[in-house]
This record gives sequence, structure tokens and C-alpha cells, in this order.
Amino acid sequence: MQAWVESPFQLLGALEAHASGRLGGRLVVLPRKGVEPLVTAVAEVTRLGLPDGVTIKLPSGAPRRGGEDLAVGDAFSGAVHRLLVQAPPRNLVLLDDGRATRRVMNALLKDEVPLVRPHVKQTAHRTVLARMAKMRLRRMIGQQRLRVITALELPADVLRAAAQVGLPVERNDFTWLRSLPETEQDRTDPDRTVVLGTSMVANRLIKAQPYLAWIRGLADKGPVVYRAHRRENASTLSPLTNYPGIDVVRGHVPVEVSLRGMGERHRVVSLPSTAVSTLRLIAPQADIREFAVPQEWWMPDVPDAARQVLVPDGDADFLEIAQHSSS
Repeated sequence: MQAWVESPFQLLGALEAHASGRLGGRLVVLPRKGVEPLVTAVAEVTRLGLPDGVTIKLPSGAPRRGGEDLAVGDAFSGAVHRLLVQAPPRNLVLLDDGRATRRVMNALLKDEVPLVRPHVKQTAHRTVLARMAKMRLRRMIGQQRLRVITALELPADVLRAAAQVGLPVERNDFTWLRSLPETEQDRTDPDRTVVLGTSMVANRLIKAQPYLAWIRGLADKGPVVYRAHRRENASTLSPLTNYPGIDVVRGHVPVEVSLRGMGERHRVVSLPSTAVSTLRLIAPQADIREFAVPQEWWMPDVPDAARQVLVPDGDADFLEIAQHSSS
């Protein structure tokens, strides 16, 4: 089995799926070339100790040879779409790519939902390619050649629909990652609130100023460790770097790895993020607080379909941001 991964989180999903015996006895991981956070993540999981039977190759382009068993993370990826159309694998496993997995499931199960990111404008070529890739995936479902492995809670109606069409959905609870011993390098200071950074400003989904005002307001109440998202840039990080009480950490190690040892004294604050869902599995004792995005923070051209993906996780408790924090 091979796994083509394009992000650190997809890398973790591939390793977890293999460690649980769902990807066969041997796994060859193919990291995407040109993704610097992947290089760092590979180095970190190698330092901690890979599951038996895993080989991680040097970063490269997408596989070009079809007919083999393959696992991929990003079902919206143009590289994955081209692979499906030009060199389809014998069997395919879809791994998590964050909460976008829910959108992927809707696309696979509903005719009217395209296999594209709702907030990204598509060219005519990409629209056609995505349509062809979706047709290929649906054909593979009918041939029992497609599985989904996810750490996310999927709605009951989605699971029922998947079962009806013969699409197996298997849960990943990060057993392998939770089994790794915590090292001194991984320890987090429980006296400082951990704030998970977001890519929503960099992706022009929400406005920068109310978001920054909220983070500064948190720091005014106590020391904060701001763990920058890998896609964040100077528009959010520069105003926070020199603000009193905020320590900005820009490492590319996934928070699922670096924060896995948190206990009941640790506090995490975040806007809606896959990391909230996964950290609740990996560090269930920690105080993890998820805040909904205030309506006035959204950029005016963000479609409802994109906003619906970026909401607090399922039926879990979440908090509202005070109105004065968004002014």
C-alpha cells in the first residue's frame, strides 16, 4: 500500500490507519514535494518512532502509475483528481483532510454537491476534472474499491447513506499517537492558555481586525501561547508577535503531536478547527474551548457552503465570542 500525503495531518492519518492494521502489512508514504511543514512533520514522527512496516520516501510528485492500492488525504486536490482520471488505483482509501472530510462525504453521496472546495473559485478545466474524478469515485464505491477512514464524528444520516451505497466508513481514534511517550520537548506549560491559530484570515474567509482584537483580549486576561497555523502570514502574526502576554510559536509540528501530553490543567482556545476534534480524542482531560465565528467577522463574499463547514464540531459544546471582542 502507498499513501500520498499533502499535509502533516494527512501524514498522521496514514500512520494511524497503518498502525491499526487497516492499510496492510507494509506502507510506503509519499510526501508531496514543496510542502515545508511536511518535511518538519516527517522529521518529528521519525524522531518519535514510526509504526512497524512504514517507509517514508523523499518528497515527490503524485504517483503516476495506476493499478496499485493507494491512500490519499485530500479528495479536493487537483493532483488527486488527475490521478483518479488518468491512472486510477486498484483500491482507494480516503483519509482525513480536516473537517473538509464532511464536505467530501456530501459530494460522494449527493448528486448536487461538487467535489471542490466551496470557497475556492474554479476554472472551467478544474470543474470538469472534479466532475470526472467524482464519477470515478462513485464507480469505485459501486465496485467496493473505496473506503473512508476518519477521526471525525459524521452525522447519522451521512453514515446511513454511506452504508446504503456500500461505502465503508471506519473510525480512527489516534491509538498509535496516544501510545507514544511524552518527552521533555513535548511538554506544555499549563499556566499559559494555548490558542490555536487559524488560516481563515490568510484564506480571506474572516476579517483580520476583529480576530486580532479577540486574541489580544485573551492575552489581557492571562499569558497566551499562540500556536500559529502553517498557512498564517504577517497579516496576523506581526501584530501579535510584540503584544504583551503573547508568545507566538511558528513550528510546523502538528498540534496533535506537540500537545498530545496535555492534562486537566491545560486550557486550549480555538475557532472551529479539525485540531479541536482531534485533540479531544488525544488529550480528553484538557479544557478545550471552541468558539463559533461571529457573523460579522465573515468576509462578505464567503458562500454559505464554506461557512457551514467552519462551525463548531457536531453536538459538542461551544462558546460565543462577546460582541465587544469583534469590534
